[in-house]
Amino acid sequence: MWTTAKAPSLDEMEAMAHEIFERLPKGFRALCEGVILRVDDFPTDEVLEEMKAESEFDLLGLFQGIGLPFRSNNDIAR
Repeated sequence: MWTTAKAPSLDEMEAMAHEIFERLPKGFRALCEGVILRVDDFPTDEVLEEMKAESEFDLLGLFQGIGLPFRSNNDIAR
């Protein structure tokens, strides 16, 4: 069964991420307003350096931005 399986493309992975996000409870999704879901094959060299990763395979997920507890009403959306 697994011998014919293939890895999903980046577009397929991004579509899956959006589908799964839509399944989350509405209240949780409301707290995530403005979150952008983005799927890349590997992190940039800058991210690898900042995270002190030895390999591009060391980083499997990353949140970049300002967490809700650290935002103020005066923050500008980016």
